[in-house]
Amino acid sequence: MSAGAWSGLRWWVEEAWNRHVRYRELYRQLDRMRADLKARSAWMDGLTEEELAEMLRGLAECIDAVQAAGGDAPDRREGVA
Repeated sequence: MSAGAWSGLRWWVEEAWNRHVRYRELYRQLDRMRADLKARSAWMDGLTEEELAEMLRGLAECIDAVQAAGGDAPDRREGVA
């Protein structure tokens, strides 16, 4: 392995380690949130196809209502208060 390749590999490993250390707590929080979401949605596994279809229809109606109500709001660019 050439010196340039070794240097590049070493830089890549150092960057990966620094990123791991820097974001470790965020990764832990994300893992906790995933586990919480999985626990909260576990009840859905027991639903029948008819119940799921009814839930999806209700969700679609809710989204349509929110979008219709949002059509009256003034346009706001993202990040602008």
